[in-house]
Amino acid sequence: MAGPVWDGRGTDPWLPQRLEARAETARVERDIRHVVWAALSNWLVKLSRRVLSGGERPDLDAIWAMAPLWREAVDLILRGEILKAIGVAFAKVLGPGTNYAARPFVTAYLAEVRNRLVRVPDEVYDLVAGELAQGINLGENLDKLRARVDSVLSTTQSERWPNRATVIARTETIGALNAGRVDAFTIVAADADEPMELMWLATDDSRTRETHNEAEGQRVPVGTPFLVGGFELRFPGDPLGPPQEVIQCRCVPLLVERGEDVDLSNRQMRRAR
Repeated sequence: MAGPVWDGRGTDPWLPQRLEARAETARVERDIRHVVWAALSNWLVKLSRRVLSGGERPDLDAIWAMAPLWREAVDLILRGEILKAIGVAFAKVLGPGTNYAARPFVTAYLAEVRNRLVRVPDEVYDLVAGELAQGINLGENLDKLRARVDSVLSTTQSERWPNRATVIARTETIGALNAGRVDAFTIVAADADEPMELMWLATDDSRTRETHNEAEGQRVPVGTPFLVGGFELRFPGDPLGPPQEVIQCRCVPLLVERGEDVDLSNRQMRRAR
C-alpha cells in the first residue's frame, strides 16, 4: 500500500514533519550518546586494567568476567535515557503524563534492545583475540602483545569506541522514539472512528538507504509491519530487523486515516480523543 510520494520538485509538502523529527531526534541522540559513552568508556578502562593486570600475557577470560558489569550499565541506560526517549514520543502523541513505562510493548521493546546491547563484550573479545592471534603469528614478544591489546581497548588512541558510542546512540534513539510513537499510535487507533494506517516517512538526503527511500509513503494497517528491503519492520529502527535496515536509520512513522489523501504541509500529530 502506498501513499503520495513527493517527486522532488517544488516545495516538499512533508518538510515541517521532517524538520521537527530531525530536531527531536538530535536532542534525544545527544542525551543517549552522553550516557552510552560514559558507560562504555568507563567499562573499557576497567576492562583494560583487568585484562592487562599482573604483567603477564593478556587475560582474555577477564572479558567474560567483566561482562556482568557491562550488563548492569546497559540496564541503567535502558531504564534511563532509552525509556525517557520512548516517553518523549508518547507525550508528543498523547500528551504529558501518559503512563507508558509498564505497557507490555514498551517492556518487550526494552528487552529487545538489551539483547542487542549486551553483546558488546562479544565484539570486544573478537577484536582482542584477533589482535593477539596476529601478534602471536608474527612471533611478537609479551610487550608487543600487551601493546596490541591496549590499542584495542584504549578509549583515546583511536576513534573506534567514540564512533561505536555514536552508532549505538543514533540507532537506539530512532528505535526508541519510533517504538514510542507506534505504541502510542495503537492507543489512538483503537479509539478512532475510522480505520487507521501507519505511513513510512524517510529522511530526504543522500545518507538515506535506497530501500528506505523506496519505502517512502508506504502505508500499512496499524499493527501490520512495513516491508522494507524485503524485510518486515514494525517501525523504522525496529531492533528485530536486520542490521542493514536498522542501524542509524532516521525514518519515522506517521499515523493517517485509511484512504486519506495526505497533505502533510501543516499536519500535527494526532492526539487521543
